[in-house]
Amino acid sequence: AFLNKVFTRDIEKIRLGRAGYAFACNQAGGIIMDGVLMHVGDDDFVYVQADGEFPPWLVAQSQGYNVKIEDIDSWVLQIQGPNSLRILEKICGIVKSEFPYYSVMQTWVNGQQVLISRSGWTGELGFEIYSLGADFDGEGLWAYLLESGKEFGLLASDIGSMHIRRLEAGIFDYGTDIDEGLTPFDIGFGRLVDFAKPEFVGKSALMDSPRDQLRLTGITTDGGIPQRGDKVFLDEKVVGCITAGAYSPQLKTGIGFVRLSQPLTSSTAVGALQIGGQIKGHLTALPFFDQDKRIPRGLASDVMY
Repeated sequence: AFLNKVFTRDIEKIRLGRAGYAFACNQAGGIIMDGVLMHVGDDDFVYVQADGEFPPWLVAQSQGYNVKIEDIDSWVLQIQGPNSLRILEKICGIVKSEFPYYSVMQTWVNGQQVLISRSGWTGELGFEIYSLGADFDGEGLWAYLLESGKEFGLLASDIGSMHIRRLEAGIFDYGTDIDEGLTPFDIGFGRLVDFAKPEFVGKSALMDSPRDQLRLTGITTDGGIPQRGDKVFLDEKVVGCITAGAYSPQLKTGIGFVRLSQPLTSSTAVGALQIGGQIKGHLTALPFFDQDKRIPRGLASDVMY
């Protein structure tokens, strides 16, 4: 009951051993946090939140509920890419057929207990490993994973490569792309607002919110790379700004996210003003490719397993 109060989606639909993307909103319907909610025990859930002070808000909302809220202070590593599930099977015996997209499981890796979810921040086939316990040996796990993944071509990378892939995959970053000035409907996630369930924080406001006016969308550019803060123009009028941008190796062009001040349709020709002049572009529906998420689901024919 408590989780259904603080999140907009119906939490009862997230079965044991499964996870789901979930928003928390304020009373005005604005997004105050996004993340992945994992159902790890009969009455136990783990919420992997974006950056921000979310636990105090949960505590404030918990008055009258018999719940325990704690920060488990977990660290996470992501292994993403075509051979990722081969590595998963090698390190802990979990096979792809028994661990579908957005599954979660507690298991042991190299003598340490971990929480593993088949998810990620890249839109690639992959999984995440979360530490459990204060005495966790992160350096030991890191070394073990790199050694175990050598035969599969595993390489260590940084947030830069993740940033490019999350843009290509249409994955938003709280505080960078979305904040409490936007509702789930504004960013194309109205499907995660369940009005059929009882009262939840922000329900009344969301029921009165526009449901078909996207205020966050993609942009592809010609001859330049959009940068955060660039103003976006249509017929010399400012219609939005770039929240994030990069060069896309997949599309071989500049891509980014645009926060719009007015609703516009995909394929609208726009310009982005930056130092050195204006670059031309077109608004684009998100994600930029793999709209059905066949790659992370392991269904893409061009992904080798």
